[in-house]
Amino acid sequence: MGDRSSVLFSVMLPTFEPDMRLAEALRSVLAQDRGPGLMEIVVVDDGSLESDVAAIVRSADARERVRLVRHANRLGLAGNWNRAIDASSGRLVHLLHQDDFVLPGFYARMAEAFRQADGIGMAFCRSRIVDGEGRRLKTSSRLRWLPGFVAGWPEIIAERQRVQTPSAIVARSTYETVGPYRTDLCHTLDWEMWVRIATRFPVWHEPRALAAYRRHAGNESSRLFTKGAVWPDIVRAIRLNSERFAEAERPALMRKSARWHLGSMIRTAVRQLREERIADAHTTLDTLPEMLSLLADRQEAKAIERRLLQLNRRIDSLSAAA
Repeated sequence: MGDRSSVLFSVMLPTFEPDMRLAEALRSVLAQDRGPGLMEIVVVDDGSLESDVAAIVRSADARERVRLVRHANRLGLAGNWNRAIDASSGRLVHLLHQDDFVLPGFYARMAEAFRQADGIGMAFCRSRIVDGEGRRLKTSSRLRWLPGFVAGWPEIIAERQRVQTPSAIVARSTYETVGPYRTDLCHTLDWEMWVRIATRFPVWHEPRALAAYRRHAGNESSRLFTKGAVWPDIVRAIRLNSERFAEAERPALMRKSARWHLGSMIRTAVRQLREERIADAHTTLDTLPEMLSLLADRQEAKAIERRLLQLNRRIDSLSAAA
């Protein structure tokens, strides 16, 4: 694998009960393999019992380039991400989810970013959002037309999540400075990390979409939405993110983030009611008052409270008719 001074990229794939999408993720990396002197590729499994992780890895890796590290003790999402970072040897760390993948040119462009912009803590590109079968749904927002620094990035990323994990490369020294992913967050742990990094280091953006993030019913985000864990986690992250800024800036930052997420919550609840997913809509709206408390604008809050009342009446009506 080489020592820490010679390996450029550590591509770390944290896994738990993966399916064959892991093989696709590995093939996308191996197609850009820079050789063992410059890149290590490691699957770090979090105690899978049902999936044959070794067989999936072998199906994608005929040359045995990928190292598989299996752990019997399950640490969960954040714990396994942190364990993967601790196991890395490279100067630049790429956490690649088991069901995501990279597109041609990803590692070349990321290497160029760190070469051009000395001292950056992180680089990321736009993401292609795809479904479970890899079909394109959309592409993440363009933040710049040319590669470079995004003006006002700390405040922009503090408003809402704009960086999908597979699109980000973080210097290992950055992780050593800012600390591990928070284990008390289940959905927003990457967003909170991006804010932490943005308030300590310059961040580089590549406007080409060179990484793919899957949205499908079986991924962790979908599971957390079903459990109703997403919105309380976002409220907590908004508060945590604001603490990275000067005290005088915090109310405005929380208000801006809460305003965007309140709109997202209402749109989600409306869609769920249209689909007659009454329990899901009720779960979504349960956290709305707590999110509303971050707004600190009574006139705006009253309008949202009226909308909440309308939606709750709609829930009661659908429940009575069921």
